[in-house]
Amino acid sequence: MNEWPSLLREPQENTVHDARTTGLADKPIVSWAITMALGGLFLAIIGATDSYQYSLTLRLTFWLGLCAVAGVIAVTIERAFVGFGLRPQKTLIWWGLLATALAVAMVPIIFLVNSTGTYSPIADLPVFAVNSFAISAALSALRLLIGTLLTNAVSTAPAQTNTTVRPVDTRPPLLERLKPGLRSAELWALKSEGHYLKVITDQGSELILMRLKDAIAETSPIEGMQVHRSWWLARRQGIDRRINDGRIELTLDQDTWVPISRTYRAAWVKEDW
Repeated sequence: MNEWPSLLREPQENTVHDARTTGLADKPIVSWAITMALGGLFLAIIGATDSYQYSLTLRLTFWLGLCAVAGVIAVTIERAFVGFGLRPQKTLIWWGLLATALAVAMVPIIFLVNSTGTYSPIADLPVFAVNSFAISAALSALRLLIGTLLTNAVSTAPAQTNTTVRPVDTRPPLLERLKPGLRSAELWALKSEGHYLKVITDQGSELILMRLKDAIAETSPIEGMQVHRSWWLARRQGIDRRINDGRIELTLDQDTWVPISRTYRAAWVKEDW
């Protein structure tokens, strides 16, 4: 098997700028914060769920407060799903999962909020559940839209001009987006997981909010190639290959094999690795 060199071009000058700019877009808390602020304002203004009978000040206090609580819960839910590897690749399924989980979590809170005074809202639980799902579905859709807009804005943001002379750095710019402990690691692979991207190194992996296409553009000077619509592999020592049910697969580690799709097979054969 041929061995790919691991050298040697200077990375783009906008590496640090991009890494700092994408810090916000990489965190779901930013998208959810914007979503809940806009959602709370809208629900208060229209007087949702019969709240129009109260003053605007009281409606703003109620809906913004409720959305703030929902935002904390939503961030926790999303991080839990991603952390346990339950992030679906299809956006529609991801939306449904977020909306359902948030709606279920909010029903007890809505019940408690409406249990003030002598009113006993047990009979209204089905109504609370329907309202909770409708609002959660709308907020989850808005969150995904805002997350996409933030990601695209970061991807197309112009780089800041920097005339400072810096030493040559052979690390790919992509690593600057990771937590400090992984920035000096050896890049092994990229895996698309819906809106997220798993960056796999010899020292561990991290999920970031980024498209595979944009990430591949930041892998230089590491040589590699896309072998599947969801996978990019760096060329390095220790890569083995096998035939599994007629498919060519490459090894990532002892337990993970990456398939080479028909779309990229010809290019892979031409590269001869």
